[in-house]
Amino acid sequence: MKDTITDRVSHLTKEFLNAVKSIDYTSPVTKINVAVRELPSFSCRPNAGASPMPHHQTTIHLNCESMEVVDEAVRDYRSGLWSRRPVIEMTIPSAVDRSLVPDNTSHVMSLFTQYTPYQLRTGSWDAELKEKYAKHVFNEIDAYAPNFSLSVIGYEVLPPPDIERIFGLTGGNIFHGSMSLDQLYFTRPTSRYSNYTTPIKGLFLCGSGAHPGGGVTGAPGRLGALAALQG
Repeated sequence: MKDTITDRVSHLTKEFLNAVKSIDYTSPVTKINVAVRELPSFSCRPNAGASPMPHHQTTIHLNCESMEVVDEAVRDYRSGLWSRRPVIEMTIPSAVDRSLVPDNTSHVMSLFTQYTPYQLRTGSWDAELKEKYAKHVFNEIDAYAPNFSLSVIGYEVLPPPDIERIFGLTGGNIFHGSMSLDQLYFTRPTSRYSNYTTPIKGLFLCGSGAHPGGGVTGAPGRLGALAALQG
């Protein structure tokens, strides 16, 4: 919404523009795409051969055994550092779709990692730092699946600035705005325009920046379409 309004429309009220500019688009997420030679073999559930097991076909969460662990990760982020124990969400698409890989053993996976600042306290997200962060995350996964790091063939690291640059998501925020309590329900994206409308005739909001926010639900699109039909 911020990009659409502030960069492309000039005849709106100062009140509305200020409301849009005040939306928090900060993102704590770094995405890592990984190719591996074999599936991660978790200490709690070792692999039984090369075939995917049921848990490989689900979303796997690591470093989130308690709220204390998550809280420590957030505190690091708020200090301008990446989390010493990042919360990791792992999915392995090739465990359910073998057409994604060229052979019967290798796999591709997605690592949704938190928390990483857009602007680090020291340094910037250059190639060296991205590699260092990837190795940090891989070491954390090794604590659960000891074969992981050795199985890595290649990887791509996308910190918030890269997500913003490549996909046009302000602040690198995949939810089109932070999902904090002050930006949910009747205040998403702003308190006056939480009903999917805008001051621009014919322009309705239907993305993750509208209620109920991010996630793969389709709800903002449906509700935005209903608002458009009602005029």
